[in-house]
Amino acid sequence: MDFIIHFLREIVIFFNEVAIYLLFGFFVAAILHIFFPESMIRRHLGKDSLGSVIKATLFGIPLPICSCGVVPVATSLKNSGASKGATVSFLITTPQVGADSFMITYSLLGWVFGVFRIFTSMVTGLLAGIFVNIFGKNDDGTLLPMAITSKEESWQTRARNTPRYLEYELLGSIANPLLVGFLVAGLIAVFIPDGFFEMYMGSDFLSMLLMLVIGIPMYVCASASTPIAASLIMKGMSPGAALVFLLTGPATNAIGISTITKVVGKKSTVIYLLVISLASLGFGYMLNLFVGKYGFSRVIMLHNTEMLPHWLKLGGSVALLMMLAWYYVDTTLIRFLKEGRKNMTQKVTLNVSGMSCMHCSGSVKKAVEGVDGTSNVSVDLNGRKVMFDITENSFISKVKDAITFAGFVVENP
Repeated sequence: MDFIIHFLREIVIFFNEVAIYLLFGFFVAAILHIFFPESMIRRHLGKDSLGSVIKATLFGIPLPICSCGVVPVATSLKNSGASKGATVSFLITTPQVGADSFMITYSLLGWVFGVFRIFTSMVTGLLAGIFVNIFGKNDDGTLLPMAITSKEESWQTRARNTPRYLEYELLGSIANPLLVGFLVAGLIAVFIPDGFFEMYMGSDFLSMLLMLVIGIPMYVCASASTPIAASLIMKGMSPGAALVFLLTGPATNAIGISTITKVVGKKSTVIYLLVISLASLGFGYMLNLFVGKYGFSRVIMLHNTEMLPHWLKLGGSVALLMMLAWYYVDTTLIRFLKEGRKNMTQKVTLNVSGMSCMHCSGSVKKAVEGVDGTSNVSVDLNGRKVMFDITENSFISKVKDAITFAGFVVENP
């Protein structure tokens, strides 16, 4: 019983520290969603130059897109004429840090760590993009068949759609990983004794290598990885090792790497992985030196969260909890009850091109499930097909539009 109480208390502490900052990150993400559409990004990344790499890096840093969601967007950018260097820079900086993950980093690890995370991501993206443009220019990357919507929504339309964007696209994309992150952070706080890493892994460099090996193949979004990193630091892991995990985990994963190879080529992918690995180790070492000189508690853990009144943090926790509750109720219970009232359905199969990994198939499945009247959705990745039940023929066009909006091509007439 004491274990359960301790475990729940740690989760509540993490959640209460993060919630209000995550909501503020959502607010920034809403502004970006309204005024910086994807078409604007594509227009600025078409030249094979240093300028396009710099723009890709600057565009990617604030965008709240995770490592699975960034691959279809980057593929669309590449198909629109973006250089390989700009594409790689976007692939690195976008999932490593966004408006939401920066605010979580600030809430748990302080503004110094947050700024260091942004600076490291920016430099890593710039270096990778420059090296890819120099050494990977003649690489054998291919254009994947991704749809590009020519019709541009007005900012007023995007503003009207912002609540749904925040609830289902932004929060929905990180809800499961974020909850898993809180659970893992709670388990680390309960089961790993204080000073564990100092006792059993005295070398900071060894712990950074361990985080590198774990982070590269692992899929974890930037927001969800931050509570885990914070709990590991509290158990004695060096800030540099935590930074390595925060840089490699969101920017790379085993499934996404195979798709990136198809988009930019094998040589460019090797450059992409080498720069991320070496830069994360180098900046992790620099952060440890910085912390060692100025003191861990002063640099990392003291970030003036007491400036926020308790009622505001509590209100943020309640608001975020309500958003999560509504998301799960609406996407599970309400949808189940709606489908329970439908007794006449038909089976539909659509051929979809552009799917190359499990995250792609998950994106297609999510897009179809988001259309009212659909049920029993399944995706055949090898056969490039999506199968589902639907209540009305008129809804099929909405399904096609949803799949196209997700960045894929419906081949059926």
